[in-house]
Amino acid sequence: MTCLSTAASANRTPTSTYYQQETRELRGRVTDESKTPLPGVTVTLKGSKQGTVTDASGFYSLKVAAASGILEFTFIGYAKQEQAYADFKGVDIQMTFDQKALGEVVVVGYGTQKKVNMVGAVSAIKVDEAITSRALPNASSALSGLVPGLAVTQSTGMAGRNGAALMIRGLGTVNNANPLVVVDGMPDVDINLININDIESISVLKDATSASVYGSRAANGVILITTKSGKGLKKTQLNFSGSLALTKPTKAFDFMPDYARGLTMHQRQAAVGTLRPLWDFKDGTIDQWMAMSMIDPLRYPNTDWWDVIIRDGQLQNYNVSAAGGGENSNFFISLGVVDEKGLQINNDFTRYNARFNYDYKLRKNMNVGVRFNGSWTKFVYALEDGFTDDNVSNTAGFDLQYAIAGITPYDPVSGYYGGVMAYNEDAQAYNPFTVYQNTLNRQNRQGANSTFYLDWSPIEGLTARVDYSLNYYNQFRWNAATPNRAYNFQSNTFGTRTYVGDNAGVGNFTNTGYKTLLNGSLNYKRTFAKNHEISAMVVYTEEYWYDRYQGSTRNDRLHPTLHEIDAALTTTQTTGGNSSTEGLLSYIGRFNYTAFNKYLFEFNGRIDGSSKFLPGHQYGFFPSVALGWRFTEENFIKQYTENILSQGKFRISYGSLGNNSGINRYEQQPTLADAAYMIGDNASKGFVNRKLVNSSLSWEKNTVLNIGLDLGFFDNRLSAELDYYNRLTTGMVRPSEMSIMLTGAYDAPRRNIGDLRNKGVELNLTWSDKIGEIKYGVNLNGSYNSTTLEKWNEFLGKGYTFLNMPYHFLYTFEDLGVAQTWEDVYNATPQNASPGDILRKDLNGDGRITAEDKKAYPNIQRDRPTTYFALGANVGWKGIDLSFLFQGATGRKDYIMNNYNNTSPSAKRYAWTWDQWYNIWSLDNRGGSLPRLSGNANREETSFWLDDMTYLRLKNIQLGYTIPSNLLKRIGVNSFRIFGSAENIMTLTNFRGLDPEATGNRSNAYPVNKSYSAGVNVGF
Repeated sequence: MTCLSTAASANRTPTSTYYQQETRELRGRVTDESKTPLPGVTVTLKGSKQGTVTDASGFYSLKVAAASGILEFTFIGYAKQEQAYADFKGVDIQMTFDQKALGEVVVVGYGTQKKVNMVGAVSAIKVDEAITSRALPNASSALSGLVPGLAVTQSTGMAGRNGAALMIRGLGTVNNANPLVVVDGMPDVDINLININDIESISVLKDATSASVYGSRAANGVILITTKSGKGLKKTQLNFSGSLALTKPTKAFDFMPDYARGLTMHQRQAAVGTLRPLWDFKDGTIDQWMAMSMIDPLRYPNTDWWDVIIRDGQLQNYNVSAAGGGENSNFFISLGVVDEKGLQINNDFTRYNARFNYDYKLRKNMNVGVRFNGSWTKFVYALEDGFTDDNVSNTAGFDLQYAIAGITPYDPVSGYYGGVMAYNEDAQAYNPFTVYQNTLNRQNRQGANSTFYLDWSPIEGLTARVDYSLNYYNQFRWNAATPNRAYNFQSNTFGTRTYVGDNAGVGNFTNTGYKTLLNGSLNYKRTFAKNHEISAMVVYTEEYWYDRYQGSTRNDRLHPTLHEIDAALTTTQTTGGNSSTEGLLSYIGRFNYTAFNKYLFEFNGRIDGSSKFLPGHQYGFFPSVALGWRFTEENFIKQYTENILSQGKFRISYGSLGNNSGINRYEQQPTLADAAYMIGDNASKGFVNRKLVNSSLSWEKNTVLNIGLDLGFFDNRLSAELDYYNRLTTGMVRPSEMSIMLTGAYDAPRRNIGDLRNKGVELNLTWSDKIGEIKYGVNLNGSYNSTTLEKWNEFLGKGYTFLNMPYHFLYTFEDLGVAQTWEDVYNATPQNASPGDILRKDLNGDGRITAEDKKAYPNIQRDRPTTYFALGANVGWKGIDLSFLFQGATGRKDYIMNNYNNTSPSAKRYAWTWDQWYNIWSLDNRGGSLPRLSGNANREETSFWLDDMTYLRLKNIQLGYTIPSNLLKRIGVNSFRIFGSAENIMTLTNFRGLDPEATGNRSNAYPVNKSYSAGVNVGF
């Protein structure tokens, strides 16, 4: 026994000697290029398993046994760095931000993947100070120009309605083409209610492979948002950011605040028109107004309505957050407020956000966590979509076209709102000021989005997880218009027009609802035979929606200051209410295989069952498959390219996705409507079937082919991503042939009878480097999309929707210009025209001007551009940082005709512009750019009115300075950055309207904002 003990002791001697080796502590600090501390950076000793992370101030400490060696520094969003140390002395380093480095781990559906091994088309964005410091009212606007293939369109600057429309890879369907937004695993979250300061990263899933795990929800792409968690922080870190922006219109319609000239225009129109007796004003009215307006503006006003309605706006954004953690837990807490004063009076929007994210390790192999986000918005507005008064009773128009200059907005002495005063003026002329003062809508909305999860790893490589999420909202809107009438300050009497009647009522409207989500998943990952790695995932998910609406109105309010329903009499009242539900049941699977870190395979599949469809058509299966090859890992390639080509990957994917967003929840259920009918000689009321049901209605489906190439050059200082895609949407839901046979109370069933194809390419180029102490980066991205309609309704008349053409292509008359003489009219093809009218070309040569003479342009779209591009750059030197972003688009043309350039207004109450005063054609103004007054066919859609919507916009420019950290230590501050930012400050375009980016109503007079802001970011 003694010998054995001695032998055993001898055998342990080397090991004992190893453990007795001296270990010493290395200390250092990690900062970014602006010398701001970086918490959570992983620091490891190369060739070992020893490692640590930096604390809230960027410091690290690591015990090592060797006096010299190499330290590796890694952090998501920054380039990996290696630094040698000697004599047990730690090193301080500055890490360089690198958009490519963000791709080391990218958030994808139900998990993450290494960027180098991804085979789907995914773009990732790290939300940093360069984004959060911009004067942006919402998160959707921040995405403009950052992702190739993602079209971000802002059509109005209206506070509370200025969220951007998002579209991935062109128009996927003519029904609902919006992408799915997922926040921390919860689908269907409003991106504009998220505090942008809470966001850590955004992933855009663009092809079938990356998006198919969301099945029927992903037909139009997916935007995944991951919020901050505080992981990796050993010490609590506090942050404050605040900014104040002043906003102004980018452009405005130039209305003519000269009523005498406005009356003159009407007289000129009457002189050449056919309704002269109805258009004459009293003799001397024009001269009287011209003279008296200079001394009595109350009775003879020349009102500039743009100055009355529009004000300088303001945007304030404040956010405070705390993040931290330890070995067993981490947390992130934030409070934020956005307060926006819109450009139009009494248009205000305020949003409050609160977030709490918490993760806790129950056991070594078990974790729990919660995600909670609460939002509260307050919204005040007069008109639903800018200058549109269609929800205000007894008004004359739908915009500012009837806001004549001869109306006094308001007299504070008498408290009256002005109306028409000129003899024979149309009494229905429009006083916008009373609408924006007395017919306001006030809306409050509360929302809560919460998620709880539990994951457990019973064996190595296997993780089971359960998530339960609840998204709740409650919205209340009320209006109580103040009674007022049009007042004539010349006669000191009330006019015939009543803006709001004495029996004005009150309306209360409530929308409430919730969504629940239950996920159960299994994930397995294993490496075998050293060079082979597999991962598999299966998910079971249930989604349920419930929404309820209730509205009530009563007339005869007891007092103008009251706005509750009970504050009005029950003599005249209306009520309405309804609720709806929806369910979705899904089974999801994904399998990945990587061989030798260069051969990649992925399979995805999802089965969706929707309550919107009838049995037999409720379920859809949406699979995808993808292959990838990292060819630069091949020795026969690497030996020739390693000094130039750092990395290269080829990927190809093909798969299918589904869409049911264009189907109403109860479209496939029989519904009833009330109707009158006869029983003998008596009229009775009863119920009849409201519609016919198409029992075979099913999913819209699309198949997507994606081919991609990822390249890195010169040690990845230059990276390039190129993608080609071909997406075919089949079975788009469209009205059937019965829609032209049924009338009255009956709705015809819809069918799956539309096919739409999208093809396109995307390019993303990034260069980042350092020259001495100057660090800089440049990003150029662009995309081109071509849309072709391949199948449509049974009957399709000629127009800008036709087979084998883009959806809403350019289809127009060609013009010969404005006829200057009768000889020009006689020499043209016979048409109802006079000198000053637009002459149209007889393209088919039949001697007549008919619809057959319109010309189609298959490469030009009307609704949206075919091509988007953006150029961004940043440079940093000794704490100073400068960045800018240019964004633009081309491939779209549209008409500039709107309610403010009409040369043939149908009513006398018309608000003329200076452009019309100077540029309408006449014998004395033959060079005018607009046709004559009361012309014939001058409002037809001809190339005369056509504009190229190509534009290049300086989207953002930002300058900041970060105070050196060594100057801040004494006051306990880790970082302090001040900055100035400008948004939408310059647009280069030939478009003559308000904004070339905007879509929809061309007469919407609410412009996009430009802003100038200043702010601070402070870390403790």
